[in-house]
Amino acid sequence: MTGKKKLILNLIAAAMVVAVPFVCSLALKEVDYTVESDKISGEIRLAFISDLHNSRYGEKMRELVDAVRSYNPDAVIFGGDMYDEYWGENNADLLIDRLASEYKCFYTIGNHEMHIDERMIKEKVAGKGVTVLENDCFDMEIRGNKLRFIGLEGMLDEEGCEKALSCVSEDSYNLLIDHYPEHFPDLSDKGFDLILSGHAHGGQVTIPFILNGVYAPNQGLFPKYAGGRYSENGTEMVVSRGLYRNVSNILVPRVFNRPELVFVTIGEKE
Repeated sequence: MTGKKKLILNLIAAAMVVAVPFVCSLALKEVDYTVESDKISGEIRLAFISDLHNSRYGEKMRELVDAVRSYNPDAVIFGGDMYDEYWGENNADLLIDRLASEYKCFYTIGNHEMHIDERMIKEKVAGKGVTVLENDCFDMEIRGNKLRFIGLEGMLDEEGCEKALSCVSEDSYNLLIDHYPEHFPDLSDKGFDLILSGHAHGGQVTIPFILNGVYAPNQGLFPKYAGGRYSENGTEMVVSRGLYRNVSNILVPRVFNRPELVFVTIGEKE
């Protein structure tokens, strides 16, 4: 091998060493969405935490706790898959304990909670002071604004979902927590103002400015709802790319797809 070829190979290897930590970065990313509504006066601030999969964020989960505190939300929403059937429960327990002691919190389960022990998880989370939504709703007034938090649990064709869909109120801002973003086409005309979802993990691999995601559970290749903000029929949906960054990333790394903590500001329409 000539000296020139060796130099080129060494430069490529060096570039890969430098690029991989950036391309596959697991550094926390904070994303703030703003939506408007003529049902809201002033603004409402929400923190949306989804798909943690029991990943660790510093000692006593301080990285996430400090980020939420800095935003100072009116409520915290857990969108499912906080726990993981393979990677345990301790970090999720600690995070929920700490945030529930400071904020009004809501929880709707994902597929991993169902695989672990759905009833046990719900009872444990409720015991921490969190409102667990099981195809039902909870009304909350924030600075004169009426919000109805609705939790949709499981697939649309499962028993109980009709109850959640019937919770929509003309007198409130209707916020639906649904772990599965692929439901959006069937829900966008049901009167919900905002839907918060996860599950898709950002499509796992993205190509900036070209491809939003390669693969997502239940959506398959090139998912339409991999992560970000979507709007159909007057309903807004925000899909979190999720917070998991545990050992499973070694097998299927996140590429240009950093773990995401979502904040949503609901403001009055100008």
